[in-house]
Amino acid sequence: MNTSHVLEFQHQRSHGLRRTYKVTLNVTRLPSGIYAYESWVHHEGIFRGKGIVLPLVATDLDDAVLEARRRIENDIEQLSGVSE
Repeated sequence: MNTSHVLEFQHQRSHGLRRTYKVTLNVTRLPSGIYAYESWVHHEGIFRGKGIVLPLVATDLDDAVLEARRRIENDIEQLSGVSE
């Protein structure tokens, strides 16, 4: 059975239009024990993308959440899979 942890946070880009994005992040532990994530990025209620989703290397939930958050924040900064 998959175990899921959902959180929301805001991230402001440090360059470009310096918009603040609302991020919904879902980190899931699969039956195999591997962690995966999905993210949804919005600005002013408009969907802006999901970032680039790659497998996580973390082995516990806290590390998986931090790794996934760091990845989507980097995707927002680089506009990888997210539109400004």
